[in-house]
Amino acid sequence: MKTLKKYIIKVVVCVAMCLLWTSLCIQAQDQTVAVEKKADEIKLAGQRTTIKNEDLEKAKNRLEEIKVSAEKTIAENETAILKLQSDRESTSSYLKKLTEEKNTYPAEEPHVKYLELLDKEIGILKEKIDAGNEQLEECEDLIAALQHQVKTYANYVSLLTSALKLNETIAATPADQAALVRQEAEIAKGYIKAAQASMKEKESLIAIATKELEDYRLKAPVIMQGLVKVLESLKADTAGSKLESLVQEKINNVLFWQKEVSNLWISILKKRLTIAKIQYDEAIQALKSAEFNAELLAEKAGLLEEKQKTEELKRKQEELAYAKKVEEVTKKAAEVTRAETEKTIQEAAKKGEEIVQEQMITTSPEKKRVLELEAEVYKQNGMVAKMKDALITEGAQRYKGRTELKKLQADIGVFLSKGATAKDIEEMEKKVAAEEKRYSEAVNSVKSLIVSLDQVKKLLSDKLALSSEEMSNIKKEVSSFADKELAQQAINHVEQRIKAQEEQFSLVLERVNILYERLEIREYGMSVLSNVKEKLQQMKAANIWKRDEVQITTQTFDVIYLDVINLPSGIHALLETAKSHMKNAAAYITLEKNTVRFWLRCLGLASLIALFYFSNRYIRRWSTDTLQQLHESITFTYFKSRLLPSLLVILDKSITVLWVAVLCILIRALFPVKIPSTTSAMYILLYISLYTALKGFLVESFGPEKGHRKLVVSLAYISPKHIYKSLSIILLFSLISLSFITVLTVFQYKRDVIDLFWFIYRIGMLLLLLWLATQKSLFFKLLPGKNSQLGRLIQRIIGIIYPVFVVFVVSLFAIRSLGYPILTYVLLKTCIKSIVAAIIALWIAKFLLYRISRMRERLFAARKIEKNTPEEKKFNAATAAYGISLNYVASIVCAIVIVRIWMGTFRDAVDSPAAPYLIQKIFAQVGIIFRSIGNGLLYRFVMQEGRYTTPLRIIFAILVLVAFFFLARYIKKLMEERVFSRLGMERGLKHSFSNLIRYFIVAIAVLIGFNLAGIPLRSLAFFAGAFGIGIGFGMQNIISNFVSGIILLLERPMRVGDVVILDDGTLGTIEKISTRSTTMITPDNFVLTIPNSKFVEGRVTNWSLPDSVMRGSVQVGVAYGSDVALVKKCLLEIAAQNQNVKKFPEPYVRFDDFGDSSLVFKLFYWADDPGKRWFAMSEMRFSIDEVFRKNKIEIAFPQRDIHIRSYVPFPGSNTVHENNKREETQEKPQNT
Repeated sequence: MKTLKKYIIKVVVCVAMCLLWTSLCIQAQDQTVAVEKKADEIKLAGQRTTIKNEDLEKAKNRLEEIKVSAEKTIAENETAILKLQSDRESTSSYLKKLTEEKNTYPAEEPHVKYLELLDKEIGILKEKIDAGNEQLEECEDLIAALQHQVKTYANYVSLLTSALKLNETIAATPADQAALVRQEAEIAKGYIKAAQASMKEKESLIAIATKELEDYRLKAPVIMQGLVKVLESLKADTAGSKLESLVQEKINNVLFWQKEVSNLWISILKKRLTIAKIQYDEAIQALKSAEFNAELLAEKAGLLEEKQKTEELKRKQEELAYAKKVEEVTKKAAEVTRAETEKTIQEAAKKGEEIVQEQMITTSPEKKRVLELEAEVYKQNGMVAKMKDALITEGAQRYKGRTELKKLQADIGVFLSKGATAKDIEEMEKKVAAEEKRYSEAVNSVKSLIVSLDQVKKLLSDKLALSSEEMSNIKKEVSSFADKELAQQAINHVEQRIKAQEEQFSLVLERVNILYERLEIREYGMSVLSNVKEKLQQMKAANIWKRDEVQITTQTFDVIYLDVINLPSGIHALLETAKSHMKNAAAYITLEKNTVRFWLRCLGLASLIALFYFSNRYIRRWSTDTLQQLHESITFTYFKSRLLPSLLVILDKSITVLWVAVLCILIRALFPVKIPSTTSAMYILLYISLYTALKGFLVESFGPEKGHRKLVVSLAYISPKHIYKSLSIILLFSLISLSFITVLTVFQYKRDVIDLFWFIYRIGMLLLLLWLATQKSLFFKLLPGKNSQLGRLIQRIIGIIYPVFVVFVVSLFAIRSLGYPILTYVLLKTCIKSIVAAIIALWIAKFLLYRISRMRERLFAARKIEKNTPEEKKFNAATAAYGISLNYVASIVCAIVIVRIWMGTFRDAVDSPAAPYLIQKIFAQVGIIFRSIGNGLLYRFVMQEGRYTTPLRIIFAILVLVAFFFLARYIKKLMEERVFSRLGMERGLKHSFSNLIRYFIVAIAVLIGFNLAGIPLRSLAFFAGAFGIGIGFGMQNIISNFVSGIILLLERPMRVGDVVILDDGTLGTIEKISTRSTTMITPDNFVLTIPNSKFVEGRVTNWSLPDSVMRGSVQVGVAYGSDVALVKKCLLEIAAQNQNVKKFPEPYVRFDDFGDSSLVFKLFYWADDPGKRWFAMSEMRFSIDEVFRKNKIEIAFPQRDIHIRSYVPFPGSNTVHENNKREETQEKPQNT
């Protein structure tokens, strides 16, 4: 049973899909087939296209096909022309009859309506006659286009024939004509450009014809519907009168003639499209022929040049050995002449078959020469015929251009004479743009042809001059002919050739004149189109200020009150109307021809309902399962954890309403019931589906119940209840208001009531948006954070323009409420453009900042810079300028673009005479203020030698000085970090060079600034003298310090980074040498600023010159009796183990002195800089104490021997003296 149910469901779904597909196929409209461009198969000279006999046969077959098709189409069109002429005559006679009837018919009631019908019929008959005349012209144009197409294909066949006989042509052509053939090849390249321009013009004609056909197909039913409404009103006015039957007959006639006119115009537009396609095909073939002809002539010129080189080589060889090889050269020349004669006979013109046969038979050189001249005459006559054909074509194009110009002027006059809406103006602008493009391409085409024909004139002039020169040579040549009749024929042929060339020259001149006329017509058309564009801009500006008069009055409220009171009766009337509609539907279904159609549609509806039901269940089940899988997933990306689950929830909640809305639209399409209630229900369901989807997005983005899983990450841990509540109320208010207004509009309720509800809706939306705008802090959460420079810049900009934006929104609502819908639309569109420009600038800036950060990371890694080091700080400081500069540049460019957008909008709107008087006066006063400021900035202060300056030039000079100042700082920094560091220069030299470069740039900037300001340096001589006196008295110390700074930078007695001691004992490191003072840092990290003159006038000890290597010494004393060799060894080992001591020069130990209490030793060593020398002293003293203790070397200290002598006056003093001496010897080590 379940299997059967599934089978039935599948069958129902299949049947429903088949019915839906069938209905779609039946209702599908014919699509216009786009014309595909044909690929070029012939390449230009230099790429050597291979031509075979098969190519010629294909071209001939194609030519025959074109001829057959063209003859058939021409015959059909000639028949159609006769039929159209006959129809025009019959229609004209019928029109004449109707006119006479109108003139004789009484003009009083009830015949007035009948006379209106007669006027309608007469007007439509006139349109039919005009359309018939237009169709006659299109048939004639189609015949001409087919004839030109056949000629173009025939020309290509002749070119292929010439290409296959190129070798014979080269053999028969003198080598001295290589230059002329090369000029022909260059001219042919010019024809390629003309052909390309012509092809583009024809392509644009196809697009225009296709657009016109599609527009008329859409426009014709609208015209018919309007006519039907008018005729129905006339019929209703004459219902029940005696004229009812006549009126019905006339109505049928009017509808019949209108259908005829519509069919005629559709046929005319189709013919235009066919003509455009034929002309496009002809243009492609002409381009193909032009390219192939250029290649052929280039190949011919190349072969002739090679032949000329060969003959020159032969001629040189003949000059070297002419005496010995005269006979051989003569024989070769005779063979070449014979071969040229035979080849010339083979490629003679169509007329020359008899001449060819005679030329092949005869052996007389005189006869051959005459026949050659005669063939040349036929060739020139053929070129004359081609030029005449081209002249006729140019004449036809001239007349066609004039007709198109007149038609364009008439269309423009009709358009400008009637009122046009914004949509009409926009369509007209597109049409004018297309016409302007076509005219521009036509102008380029004509100019290219004129250039090419000028070269042709020059070529023909050269040929005439060459023929005149050849005339005398030929006369001399034929004077030796034995047959005088042949001589006279030769002279006649030469004269005929000259005459043909002169005729070619005159035809070219005439064609050039026609081309100049065509160019004048096209250029005049361009000027007309330019004027139309200006008028359209004025009309567009006038439409901006077009005001819709609001019809809301006190009576509107009375009408609403009465309708509310009579609401029960209105509902009753609605139910009665529904019953009548049901009866009409039942009657419609009971008809035999409609029953089957109705049940088929019911079957299709059931299939659609089943399809939507099962698809709805499937989508909801799939979204639930997918959502469960995402919740169970362990990945926590934004897409899987926030975006995709939110979209699935929204889809699950809104899919049912969306399917119901789509089903209502399809039901209305299946059952063409145009009842207001069904239309209103369809729109309301669409609004509900849109409300459900937007409400879902709102809940997922700002819903408090979502917690930290909100769609907007920046609001994840914030409860934006105010925004959620405001947006929810806005959505609900919009749903109710728009649904109510739509129902009133569909039921064609009173216009003033609808305007009142629109006004209430706008005011309500304005108040709600203002309520929403109070939560500024929450909106700022949606912007980029302040952790980046770009984020801070955006936050600052939004903080500035936020109040302006709120005022702008309020102004938009106010302007729309005052009845300026187009102005509101224009301002809103401009605002959207500005926002889009800002978003694009933001994206570009973010992308470039990302690229810069990546480059910084790669450069940081390449330089192997460690983190948290001074090198990292320098690197960040050097590269941070790029990001800051990019932010400011992006902001400035974006601001300029936005200002230009708004200036364009205001210029178009305010310059219109239709603008309100107050707006015009305000902007006029603003313009006067700006013009006054501009005049003040341009006021000239005249100085000596006729030179002058203006405030604007001075401001510009100051800006240049400021820019050069920042540039000098940047260059200084760049040279120090990029150039001098790579050159390995020491710090002081880098500082000196960078400062000198900076001073040089600033000095150049001062000179440039004076020059830009227009201030001559000579005029500053007086001020310079006064300035010098002031310097001598009041600025002596400053100038002294400045000069001292220059001396310090040039002589460099001390450098940045040097350790110096001043004469007062101050020790420090030079940090900076500027123009006035020098900065020192003491070992205690005190910063001292000392005037530069102190360093020049006083005594300075520099520990870092000539280099930073310094000698140091450590003195130590050891006790008497110590091992001096061991002391020396220990001291050298201590020096060798210290990292701050240089290995070379080697440390050494000096036995300095025998001290009072010790043996004095000095350890001398060398260190790289004063800092290492200072650290080495302390470290080695620690080491000496440690090493001496290990080696039991006593470090001496000051000591003194005390001798105590006792003198006794009794005998035995010697014994006492010895005892004292012994005690002194025993106690000696203990004395200090």
